[in-house]
Amino acid sequence: MDYVSLTKIYYKSPDSYESEYEVRFNSPSARHIPISIKQFGHKKSYPVFYCYTEEIANLQDKIMTEFLQLYKLIEVIPGAGITQFLYNRLIEEIKSSNDIEGVHSTRKEIKSALESTEKRRFFGIVNKYQKIIKNEDIPLQTCQDIRNLYNDFLADEIEMDDPENLPDGILFRKNSVDIVSETQKVLHRGLYPESAIISTLESALKLLHDSSAPTFIRIAIFHYLFGYIHPFYDGNGRMSRFITSYLISKSLHPTIGLQVSILIKKNRKSYYGLFEEADSEINRGDLTPFIIGTLTLICTAISNTKSILQKKREQYLSYQKQLSAWEIDNETTYKIYDILLQAAVFSTWGATIDEIADTIQKTKSTVYSRFKTIPTERYIISKDTRPYHYRLNLNSLNTK
Repeated sequence: MDYVSLTKIYYKSPDSYESEYEVRFNSPSARHIPISIKQFGHKKSYPVFYCYTEEIANLQDKIMTEFLQLYKLIEVIPGAGITQFLYNRLIEEIKSSNDIEGVHSTRKEIKSALESTEKRRFFGIVNKYQKIIKNEDIPLQTCQDIRNLYNDFLADEIEMDDPENLPDGILFRKNSVDIVSETQKVLHRGLYPESAIISTLESALKLLHDSSAPTFIRIAIFHYLFGYIHPFYDGNGRMSRFITSYLISKSLHPTIGLQVSILIKKNRKSYYGLFEEADSEINRGDLTPFIIGTLTLICTAISNTKSILQKKREQYLSYQKQLSAWEIDNETTYKIYDILLQAAVFSTWGATIDEIADTIQKTKSTVYSRFKTIPTERYIISKDTRPYHYRLNLNSLNTK
């Protein structure tokens, strides 16, 4: 049975609203969180809680069942193909996160930052997202960790856009900040003063690392609380989505985590609806619907990834059979062809000479030497950024 939010009960069955709240809040399945939330413009605050329902349990089972199927699929796809797919997703994820906030960016800009060793626009953001792909740890234990992440991830972008939006408190902001609609109506006011930001964020971080609660429920609640606290003047949304991407990637796989902003952008209205409902006074601190919404998003990410990778694997195997018909007698040359094929199928950009050399464990000079034996009509060079990227011309597979 689907969980009906208190907000809907308030409007549809007002006579049973109070009693239903009491039943839920005091239910044996209720889990209480030592944080209270208050709707902007209202005086009363309510302690946060959620009910561990059958729907939540089923969604968690679905996540793990579908993830195991996805993981088996990932294991039979060549590593270079998965890497190409991940970096393609990284670019789309960053662009989607920027789009949500109205920050103009292009795929070329993001890719340029990805290839650069020098600081430029989006360099910090790209650097942190790469850590997701490389499975590197990012400290998220303390408020200082959150501030350090902000410094590395977004501070340069904020300073470039408007230096006055940089944190001016001990760790976070010392003044208030409002979230407004397109008509400038105040929808939410972040916690204030800074002492309240720090104490509440400390409680949220403690919850995030409390292993007595299921992982994805903790991720969902922290995602909501970060938005509610709103510790910075600017960049809270991009920070929150990155943290959620990182946590999901650590718990499952980067192919899933690097879809958070992509899916939120596609379902922006329902996503912000979850926040609005959770903030509402008549919802009385019940985060169950928000948790269900987040778990559903994770399920969708897994399902989408599985469908896309299955289709790409089938394409790859079909093209690989055609590639074999070329009767390439040099093993190194064949490996280069195969990497170019993976780059064409699993990415829209291609692979660099360095990437090809690393994958087949040959020197760059060897790769360049073998490239000279490949007819130029058989591959495509992307010259949008340096270094150049190469991929197989799939149309050439129809000819010998």
